[in-house]
Amino acid sequence: MNSSARSYRYRAAPRPAPPRRRGSYLPGLLMLAGVCIVAATFSGKPKPSPKLSDAGPNTLTDVRVVDGDSLRSADRNIRLVGIDAPERNQTCRDGRNRDWACGAAAAARLTELIGRGPVTCTPKGHDRYGRTLAVCAAGAVADLGQVLVREGYAVNYSFDDDGYAEAEQEARMSGRGLWQGAFERPQDWRRRHAQAG
Repeated sequence: MNSSARSYRYRAAPRPAPPRRRGSYLPGLLMLAGVCIVAATFSGKPKPSPKLSDAGPNTLTDVRVVDGDSLRSADRNIRLVGIDAPERNQTCRDGRNRDWACGAAAAARLTELIGRGPVTCTPKGHDRYGRTLAVCAAGAVADLGQVLVREGYAVNYSFDDDGYAEAEQEARMSGRGLWQGAFERPQDWRRRHAQAG
C-alpha cells in the first residue's frame, strides 16, 4: 500500500440548524403565570375583609345567617350589636325540662327575619375579631337584635342605656324562648366549651 496515499473518510454535510419557532416560549410563560396565581391564592395570608361604610345605613346583598346574632354578606362579617344568642349547637331546657336546640332555633328565627326584605345595617364599631358591630333592619323590622331579644332567642349583651334590657325583661316575664326553661348564658357556654376543647 502506498504510504503517500491518504485515507478519506466520508463526512456528511453538516445539517442546517432547525428554524427557530416563534412563540415557543408562550406555554412556559402561561405555566409560570398559573403557578404564580395559585401561589398567591394559597399563600396563607387572609384578604382583609372590606368594612361597611361608617357614614350611615348600608344595604347588604346576598346575606346569610352565621348564627343567631351574626350575618355574612360577601366578605363582610357582621355581629348584631348589643345581643348575644346561643351558639348553633347549644341546647337549652324547655318548661318540661327537655332539651331543645335553642342555638339552631335562634339562627332559624334570624333567617326568617332577614327574609322579610332588604337588609340594611348601621355600623357601631368593630369587635376584637374584626367583625362589624351593627344595628340591622330587614324590611319592616327596624331592629333585628331587639326582636330576637324580645322573643327570647337572644339576651341583652349591652351595659348601657342603648341596650335591650327592657326587651329582655319582657321576654323573661312572658317566658318566651330561652326564658321558658333553663339555659346557660351564651358567653358562659362558649367559655366552658373553649376550656373543654
